[in-house]
Amino acid sequence: MDVVFRSIQGKLVVVYLLLIVVAMELASLYLMRELERSYIGKVQDDLHQSAQLLAGQLTNFFAGDRLDPEAVDQYMERWPGEVLVLDANGVVIGATARLSNREELLGLKFSHDDVSPAFFGNTNRRIGKEGSQRMAYEAVPITVADNVVGVIYLKDSLEEAYARLQDLRDILLVATLVAMASTVVLGVALARTITGPIRELTRTAALIAGGNFDQKIPVRSGDEIGQLAEMFNRMSRQLKETMSEIQDEKSQAEAILTHMADGLMALNRARRIIRLNPAAQRMFQIQELQALGRRPGELAEGSGLEEALEEAWDRNSALTRQIRLKDRVLQAYITPLTGEGRHSGGTVVVFHDITELERLESMRREFVANVSHELKTPLTTVKSYVETLLDGAADDPEVRDRFLRVVDGETERMARLVRDLLRLTQMDEGTLRWNVRPQDVGELVAETVGRLRVQADRKRLTVLCEVDPETPPALCDYDKIQQVVINLLANAIEFTPNGGQIRVSVAPEGADAVRVTIADTGIGIPAQDLPRIFERFYRVDKARSRSMGGTGLGLSIAKQIVELSGGAIAIASEVDRGTTVTFTLPAARTAEVRPS
Repeated sequence: MDVVFRSIQGKLVVVYLLLIVVAMELASLYLMRELERSYIGKVQDDLHQSAQLLAGQLTNFFAGDRLDPEAVDQYMERWPGEVLVLDANGVVIGATARLSNREELLGLKFSHDDVSPAFFGNTNRRIGKEGSQRMAYEAVPITVADNVVGVIYLKDSLEEAYARLQDLRDILLVATLVAMASTVVLGVALARTITGPIRELTRTAALIAGGNFDQKIPVRSGDEIGQLAEMFNRMSRQLKETMSEIQDEKSQAEAILTHMADGLMALNRARRIIRLNPAAQRMFQIQELQALGRRPGELAEGSGLEEALEEAWDRNSALTRQIRLKDRVLQAYITPLTGEGRHSGGTVVVFHDITELERLESMRREFVANVSHELKTPLTTVKSYVETLLDGAADDPEVRDRFLRVVDGETERMARLVRDLLRLTQMDEGTLRWNVRPQDVGELVAETVGRLRVQADRKRLTVLCEVDPETPPALCDYDKIQQVVINLLANAIEFTPNGGQIRVSVAPEGADAVRVTIADTGIGIPAQDLPRIFERFYRVDKARSRSMGGTGLGLSIAKQIVELSGGAIAIASEVDRGTTVTFTLPAARTAEVRPS
């Protein structure tokens, strides 16, 4: 039953049924009341007419000052119905034969409330019951010359009238039931004409809610239901277009968030993480699922992120702060979200990785400081020696020659520094010209070793040069690779104590490369300095390196030349046991010639 009342069709049928029932009941009540009044009134009218007729007839039996009892009794015996005739004293002087106690009543004084008004000239009628019988009563005065000389008391059964009324009630009940059945059938049919399109709308709405927007409701009429279906179809089309636009925008936003280089962290109003894009996951070294629901400070303890967020929330405005993770420096742009929307109270944090910028800035500062220092020392030396010469030392040939040799050495040192810086700048900018072609690296190395043999002999160093005959030609710039070998071999000579050994070898590296190795038995490099050994101006023993005339750029130049040639360079070293530098070049038969 509850399900019936929940549906519109059931409600419509019930409403129609109730309307019919109420209408039929009201009509039946009114009709039955009027019929009852009519039937009962007719019975009473018949009694009254009979009483009037009888009263007129009985006046014929008035003799002297009273009615003749014998004549009245004889006349009344043949009268139909149940009638009593009383004289002026209330004594029964006549009765109809239908009265079962007729003989007992004759001659008795009849005293009843129904007849009392009649002795005063008033007609009295009443409806009552005798046992289970419903009766109509009437008392009519018999008057002669305006004097009441007797009373006629009549009664008649109403059962026949009520039986007819009951038949009419049964007929009305059947009619009501037929009307109710017809109403149910017609109501269901009519309700279906309304609920059918509504059910179709509901089914289509469910499909649309499930994401199927390719739904169309047939418009079968021009009424309100038809207009609703037409508007629903229009809404479905617009919703499909809107959802398509939203999906496109969402896909674009998702693609941007996924592939953007900056990290993004979104917090809800409870200040818990609800989104972490891939860049932020890499920065904080955590998966998004592991970060969801946690506080930002848990991902970066001691970084200053939590304090920056608290400051932004307190100020309720955007701010920028620098935070430091274990191995990264991040610029955090914090924006609290305000407003009345469901996302109000949240926070968006964008992280820009400035680790490389910080490193480059540090290198720039160190580079400037190193260049300044490298130039300051020889310039100071040259200036002091020139001032000494100007003050008169130039008159002494021995002192003048010695001072000029020092000035020449310092000038050459500065010129070397400028040349190295210029070469690095050209390689950084890509303006350095290359003459790339197949070269015999064994011959190149042997020539370079011969050029530096004198320096090695001064320190009584043993220099061994080994070239594998199977070594293929390398595709490279002869002069630049020779510069690499010179830099590496010069370092080995400088940092190997007297009587040490240097081994230079050239051999194939697989089928596609040529390997050059320079190993010495020198002072070695501490392990903590190895990661920075190829940085510009980096020196392990700064005082000693500078006293040996180095610029601190040799290894940087060598690394950049090798990498621009398509090879790689590596270094291994142990303190007091020597250093081994290895670099590779692409073999000529498989490598591609780089444009100059």
